[in-house]
Amino acid sequence: MIFFRLPKYRLYILIMFGFVLTSQINANEFKVGFAELPITPELIDEWEDVNNDAQFDPDIDKWTDVNGNNQFDAVWMAGFQNKRAAQGVKDDLMAATAVIDDGQTRIGIISADTIGLMRKFVLNVREDVPEEWELDYIMVHATHNHEGPDTQGLWGSGFLKSGVDEGYMEQLKTAFIRSLKMAIDSLEPAEMSLALIPTNPLTPIKDKRKPIVIDDDIRAILFNRPDGSIIGSLINFGIHVELTWDKNLELTADVAGYLRKGISEGIFYDDQLIRAGLGGTTLWLTGNIGGLMTSGPTDPIYDPVLKKMLTKPSHAKARAYGYSLADSIIEAYHSGDFEQSLKPAITVHTTEIELGIENFMLSLGTLLGVIDTDLKFSLMPPFIRYLSEVAFIQIGDATITGIPGELYPEIAVGGIENPIGADYVIAPQEVPHLRSQFPDKLNLMVNLANDSIGYIIPKSEWDEDAPWIYGENEETYGEVVSLGPNTAPIIHENLVKLIEESKINNE
Repeated sequence: MIFFRLPKYRLYILIMFGFVLTSQINANEFKVGFAELPITPELIDEWEDVNNDAQFDPDIDKWTDVNGNNQFDAVWMAGFQNKRAAQGVKDDLMAATAVIDDGQTRIGIISADTIGLMRKFVLNVREDVPEEWELDYIMVHATHNHEGPDTQGLWGSGFLKSGVDEGYMEQLKTAFIRSLKMAIDSLEPAEMSLALIPTNPLTPIKDKRKPIVIDDDIRAILFNRPDGSIIGSLINFGIHVELTWDKNLELTADVAGYLRKGISEGIFYDDQLIRAGLGGTTLWLTGNIGGLMTSGPTDPIYDPVLKKMLTKPSHAKARAYGYSLADSIIEAYHSGDFEQSLKPAITVHTTEIELGIENFMLSLGTLLGVIDTDLKFSLMPPFIRYLSEVAFIQIGDATITGIPGELYPEIAVGGIENPIGADYVIAPQEVPHLRSQFPDKLNLMVNLANDSIGYIIPKSEWDEDAPWIYGENEETYGEVVSLGPNTAPIIHENLVKLIEESKINNE
């Protein structure tokens, strides 16, 4: 399905002067607008983690009933264990928004410092956007921040107890819509340039599950004014936003926040400017992170400013990693590595997909309302089904692929295996790999776009029953937070179709 808008006055120009002139006019009308708003939830009650387990237990831990309502009002933090209640704020969580308009088609991209946003919420956001804003498509993306509030329901005060605050979700929706309006109001003529940037070997990504496959380059789009000043940027990189790890009790945008600050404002240590930034507003767009792509609690990261290796999880480690990514992008800019995309035009291809929920615990949580989403039911297995979506956007010489969960990188770049111990003795199903199907452009692959369905695992690597793959002594992590073994083939098939559709329409 193609979302496309052609205003009446442009149709008149098309008829009167022909396609070539219209294309030139539209190229001159390429505009972008950016906005950024804080989305940090309010902390009310205070508590002391007496036994230092990063879990609130009213029988052990001390707490202060600040508002006097005789109950513990928590902001439950997402991404690790249950009962992790926030104690403070290290830095603001943000919603960063870009609106891009080529004169015919207008799209909005929202990137928020949350763990994930279900499609029901995304559809509610879209429904409340006024038609007169003329947005043809809106992508809502979660950075997969493990140091922010629960926005899915999986990390509350206990097993099958939602950690979602409905009042906060309403505030979040309002902030998203407001940021879109701010970005529209700031639309201005722009030029676009692109770069594929290798990551610094001092800030490696670790793949925590075999086969070891990493999609590790930085993909960057810069938008600048005719005078060269930067309006904003889209930065696509695949790593879990979790470097402060599971004992952190302060809300923070973690590594994504430091990257944004480094590019937009500059690299700072203790209020001292180490390197000037590029300016503008930066969107972090999480890349392919299934597998699990991370820097773990003992993985070393070198901080060139402090001149030491950091191993333990900390804000300092998140800062070193985020600033290293920002420094690589700033260096690429000053080295002339960005190439301009001439006459950028926008097309959007998107399709709704039906997935089966074959995971018992996720089915139970969804049926009990812990996860707030809409379901379909069938008399044939899988009995519980779920509607999601995939998207393929072209903007000049760049493409943005919207993936509703955490894609295993081997589906993107190749290297899928069928190891001994896998539940299915089959050849790889998700072939050819997706990057081989893209046009010869800069390809951004955005995980957790418009939905948050968990891990997207190659079917031939699926392992829910012993013996475990690669001779492991216990079950590998992944399947417990995946809809099921048929999710990846369905998503791969539909993305390939969208890519082919885009190629046909561009001929």
